[in-house]
Parts: sequence; C-alpha cells; structure tokens
Amino acid sequence: MGGYVASAIVSVWLSSPAGLTDRFLTTFFTVFGSIARNQMLASSALLYAFTTYVFTSANSIVGVGLGSSGYHHDEPRHAKLFLTGLPYRLCASHQNLLEVFPMFALVAGLTAAQGPSNALYHQGVTLLALHVFCKAVIFVPAYIKGLGVLRSAAHFIAIGALLGSLYQMTFSAQ
Repeated sequence: MGGYVASAIVSVWLSSPAGLTDRFLTTFFTVFGSIARNQMLASSALLYAFTTYVFTSANSIVGVGLGSSGYHHDEPRHAKLFLTGLPYRLCASHQNLLEVFPMFALVAGLTAAQGPSNALYHQGVTLLALHVFCKAVIFVPAYIKGLGVLRSAAHFIAIGALLGSLYQMTFSAQ
C-alpha cells in the first residue's frame, strides 16, 4: 500500500503543469501537434482502449496459441491455465490492462465532467496521459520482454497517477 501512496505523490509531482513530463506527454498525445491540446484526453483514451482491446488481445491469442495446449475454440480460457514463459506474459499483460481499464475509465469520466475551465482539469488530463503512457508504452513491452523491475515501476507510476488524480479531485480546494 505504501508503494501506491508514494507513487501517487511522485505521479502528481511529475505531472505538474508546464513541467517537463507535462510537455513531453502533451507532445506525445497530441501526436506532435497534429491534434489539439483539448483533445488530449480523447487521444490518450483511444491509445489505451486500442492497446487494451486490440493489441494485447491479439497478443493474448498468440500466447495461447504458443502454449503447449494450443488454442481450442470450444474452451478458449482453459489453455491459459497451463501457460508459462512468453505465452504466459503475452496473456498476463492483456489481463492486467483489462483489470485496470475500469479505474482509468472512472477517472477519465470524472476528469471530463470537471471540464476544461476547472483548475484541476489540465493536471488531471496529464495524470491520465501519464497512466496511459506507463501502461501502453512501458508496461506492456516490459511485461512481454520479462523486465520485471521496469514493469513493476511502470505499473506503480500508472496506478499512482490514477490515485493522485482522484486525490486531487477529492481534496483540492477550488
């Protein structure tokens, strides 16, 4: 639990307005200026949804196919019980994103409901972008490659970004 609290503090610090992380994520999620800044929330949600429901879904199917039991259409989840190594990591990275996506969706909805005129909106969007970047760009490749320390660090920062955003919305004075 302490790791998540610490990662929330670090995530909020990293996402400070006009900071280096904010500028980097704004550049990344506005696709280097081709998408307006006010579309950054939608841009990060699109990348996260695509990564969760398309990219890692395909990886999971490949992982099951690579497993010793192979893929059987009648019982597609049964083969996951016996996976190890790369096939397991392909499936597990997808499962992790599926587990975390509802919390992302909740925080994204609450952030969008605040509206761009709210003082916390910009940092909330940056925290969501930090979450997506950590999960889609760092966590998934690190999980597939078997880089446990990097994977865990990305996961903690990503969850911390969501917790930090919720904390700010709950306790910050308006």
